Amino acid sequence: MIRRGIIIPALATGILMSVVSCSPFMLRQYFPGTKDTTTVRVLILKTGNRFTVSSGADIVISGANTDIKRSFHGSTAEFTPASISKRIVVKSANRPLCLNGKPYRGIFELHNKNGIAFIINIIKIDEYLLGVVPCEIPSGWDMEALKAQAVAARTYAYYHLMTKAKKGTLYDLDATTNSQVYRGISDEKDRTTEAVVATSGEIISYNSMPILSYFHSTCGGKTIDDKYVWPRNNLKYLKGISCGFCEESTKYKWKSKLSLEEIHDCLSKKNANVGKIKNIRFKRKNDRVTDVVVRHTGGIITISGNNFRLLFPPEKMRSLYFTSKKIDRSIVLDGHGWGHGVGMCQWGARGMALRGYKYRDIITHYYSGVKISDIRTISLVHKMKD
Repeated sequence: MIRRGIIIPALATGILMSVVSCSPFMLRQYFPGTKDTTTVRVLILKTGNRFTVSSGADIVISGANTDIKRSFHGSTAEFTPASISKRIVVKSANRPLCLNGKPYRGIFELHNKNGIAFIINIIKIDEYLLGVVPCEIPSGWDMEALKAQAVAARTYAYYHLMTKAKKGTLYDLDATTNSQVYRGISDEKDRTTEAVVATSGEIISYNSMPILSYFHSTCGGKTIDDKYVWPRNNLKYLKGISCGFCEESTKYKWKSKLSLEEIHDCLSKKNANVGKIKNIRFKRKNDRVTDVVVRHTGGIITISGNNFRLLFPPEKMRSLYFTSKKIDRSIVLDGHGWGHGVGMCQWGARGMALRGYKYRDIITHYYSGVKISDIRTISLVHKMKD
């Protein structure tokens, strides 16, 4: 499909150009930047379909099939996976780049992996956080909670940046809940931007390295050791603690009901040979489910609690902190909290902030034995260890 416009002869590679620019998000486009110039590679789209990249300013496309380097004013470039036989870099001068009309800071890098296009946003880490923090926590919350979230999100990014750099992976993070939710400029908010700027360069460290700073919505009264959620983990700074600050969360307590038929259907997506379910047994540690044993007509399935939770829509099983009762062919759950329960409880961070605690207090409450460090000193230590 060719949109209104023309095919540029120099782009006889399947890339189409037309004079259509993305909406200008001028109110939040300007950002003076911070001293942290480290960049992070974020996968923002993976698709087998046609997609567009546009800007209200010049677009410079380089590294395409014919090693072109051309500039086009106020244009939209259309791509298909087939048009990307080599790495392509797309830049714009002093204006956001838009992917399918959605604006982002930084530049784009395009790759084709087995017929699937990978669109990676290469961006300075604090600019990345401008689009992460408001997606992970309400911007109207107390500033100290926003700062705690900004530091946790920055730390999470640096942890993956440093660990994945050694593996030569295509990107460091993706833009979904698989990493941290990131939606670019359109979701930026003034107060979360203030929190990012106020904490720039600060990360949470343990033994002079960034931690794997997990966080979740609501712990329901207490968090849990990471090893009980992800059996291969056993990080000393991710220990279960008594929270005491998240009672105001709308997910602090919840009830749900799952029929055995629902459980069977969800299990069948991962286990094709599931028979009729006879009974289910929940194994627990510190009141949270760690393993689930399902007896069915075809045998026994044992699955980790977290993998079991993720089989269902969030409103059906908001956490693994629940008691259960079998009624007829259904299981009634009486639960607490929302999320995996490891690391910082976001509603708890809000509660602490409202009680006068500062963001450093919040962080050291939820992560055991950690420090708030300047990333420049961490980077130096990291290089020395390498």
